[in-house]
Amino acid sequence: MKKKTILSTIVLLVIFIIVIVVLGYTLNFFPALTSNPSKNGQSTNPPYSPTIPTSSAPPVSPFTIITFDFDKGTPAVNEGLNTPFTQTSGEVTAYFSSPSDPSTFSIQSYATTFYTLSQFSGNYLFDNKIVRDKLDISFSQPMNNISLTFATAEYYGSGHVEEPSIMKITAYMDNTNTIIGSATAQGVVSNNIFPQGTLSFDAMGQSFNLVRIEMLFQQPGGTDFLVDNITVSTAP
Repeated sequence: MKKKTILSTIVLLVIFIIVIVVLGYTLNFFPALTSNPSKNGQSTNPPYSPTIPTSSAPPVSPFTIITFDFDKGTPAVNEGLNTPFTQTSGEVTAYFSSPSDPSTFSIQSYATTFYTLSQFSGNYLFDNKIVRDKLDISFSQPMNNISLTFATAEYYGSGHVEEPSIMKITAYMDNTNTIIGSATAQGVVSNNIFPQGTLSFDAMGQSFNLVRIEMLFQQPGGTDFLVDNITVSTAP
């Protein structure tokens, strides 16, 4: 009987202690033991936020602009160099060729052609053949957009073209079976020997690594064109 009384007393004591502890935490009697102390019912700890690393380095540009003007690229080119050939500018290498190669286009300048072309500078690509040719440019990495200066080798006026021929650029990925998009442009007649203009294509978030440039057929119209100052933006 005495043992049962002692056991009952111990059980009641344990239950009493548990009740006191539970009430203490519930009523916040032991704030120092909690992981998030409060004041007036509100947490005094700052809200959690992830740590964002900082850097003193300047922000990295999402793209790089590269220009192929046949004057400053490597390897150096001289007048008379025919396609196919490569040029490297910055971190990009471009391969210039034509389905009509060999020797469809060549490097020329005012010193060799005596053509007055105000939008051209230094060396440029010249169509060697009298038939209608296409120029292909493939790049060593994906691009976002491209812009170039062109001239259509045709004379304007009585007995010649009534309006300049249309130039077209088509962008592809890896090969001419995967078309990304295309754009067209028409040169403007001025006191220069040939109509000149700018042909541009923006992939609008897509990428390409191959373009084909051509003059569309019209009658009357020319068959040859010249190209310079090819500017591309690399894809991020």
